[in-house]
Amino acid sequence: MRRTIVIAAVIMMAACVDKNAGQHQKQIDPGYVAANLLAAPPERLSNTVNADLDGKIVYLGNLVDGDTLVPGQKVTIKHYWKVEEAPGSEWRVFSHLRGEGKNPDFANVDATDMRTGHPPADWKKGEIIQDEQQFTLKSDWHSPTATLIVGLYPKGKHGVGDRMKIKSGPQLDGAVIAVKFNVDLSKGPPQPGTIKLRKAAGPITVDGKDNDSGWRGAVASGEFPTAEGSPDPSGKTVARMTYDDTALYLFISSDDTDVASQYKNQDDSLWKEDTVELFIDADGNRHGYVELQVNPNNAHFDTWWPNTRAQPDDKTYTAPMTSAVNMRGTLDNRDDTDQGWDVEIAIPWAAVKGKDEAMNVRLPPQPGDQWRMNVVRVDKGKDASIAAASWNKITYQDFHALDRMLTVVFADANGGTTPPPMVDAGVPSATLPDGGAGAGGPGGNDKNAPAIDAGMAIRPAHPTRPQGPIRATPVVPKPSGPAAPPP
Repeated sequence: MRRTIVIAAVIMMAACVDKNAGQHQKQIDPGYVAANLLAAPPERLSNTVNADLDGKIVYLGNLVDGDTLVPGQKVTIKHYWKVEEAPGSEWRVFSHLRGEGKNPDFANVDATDMRTGHPPADWKKGEIIQDEQQFTLKSDWHSPTATLIVGLYPKGKHGVGDRMKIKSGPQLDGAVIAVKFNVDLSKGPPQPGTIKLRKAAGPITVDGKDNDSGWRGAVASGEFPTAEGSPDPSGKTVARMTYDDTALYLFISSDDTDVASQYKNQDDSLWKEDTVELFIDADGNRHGYVELQVNPNNAHFDTWWPNTRAQPDDKTYTAPMTSAVNMRGTLDNRDDTDQGWDVEIAIPWAAVKGKDEAMNVRLPPQPGDQWRMNVVRVDKGKDASIAAASWNKITYQDFHALDRMLTVVFADANGGTTPPPMVDAGVPSATLPDGGAGAGGPGGNDKNAPAIDAGMAIRPAHPTRPQGPIRATPVVPKPSGPAAPPP
């Protein structure tokens, strides 16, 4: 088992997923690109490197404030590249963060505006490129150091041996060492938010509305925070969640002045336009999780990630979920002003294990069981920009961030989290004493439940909204052809 984990970590570190190509791309102002093509680099750099990449590119160095980071801290760094020879259209720029040890911390922090607006395919001989990057050190970073490595890799090839050769300069894993940060592990934000998920108070009919008795006492988000580095969505997003013996239920309400999506079929690329995404890591081990999406057309996307996003997903997985959409406006009419859209989703327990039948979870969950989940709303504006917001805050670079997921603690209808007596050996579960981290749902009477952290505040059910057309779609068999990788 230990050997398998180490091998998986090495594979993940060697991978450089080309997730920026056509996915969640921002529109970059040409004026921004022009302002970052320099006649000369700054006279003084925080870190002078002068690494030679195959005689074509020189990584001159960078400007950064300080050499110590704190988990959860946002970092701004300016990289400086000199083009000795145009690299060609196949090359992409990558940035990775590496920790220490046999199974080190790792983060893919590739995205920058210059890499989108002026990629290596456009680089010309003699250019000096100022490449400003922002990233946030993961809140669960454990290593005392974080080494930022950069380099170029060819599209479609992600191995260390495929990277542009480093002829001179400090290097690690075939990449240039840009800067090595110390990490102050004594500081940083609390771990991702914890919510207490009460069992439904009554039956729920999936019709795009949250007015069934089963929604009374459901845990509710505050307004979804915008992803770090993302433009703001066109309106707020709020969600509610509950469960019963047959399924997990989610209701998401998104205010949106322009609801639109061209995608109407099972496993279309829903994430490229308006949609909601749900990630479920039921055993909480950050290896093997389900991704589910529903868009305003009530089209579904589902996939199973056997390891992490650095490895391929299993496109043969189909989740037997049902959903219904309530439009508050006119779908796909770009000339009017909409109010938004709501979606209600039921996910049978059979879906949460993905394709890992041996996953160590009890189904249905019992009070005290803990899972990891997150909910993301994607909003494509009329200007084609993509915005994202989520129940527990993520970064714009990584919607899948397993370290940013909510901790979901299952409770009974009264908010109690004491596990029931074990009938047989079963599967042990973590417990949370009543009154532990989390909160009761709106209208609940759990006086011991403290408030959950920022962005997780309980809200009352929204007032009755004008109800538009309801779209309810049965499960559709997965097509046999290949699908594009999700975000």
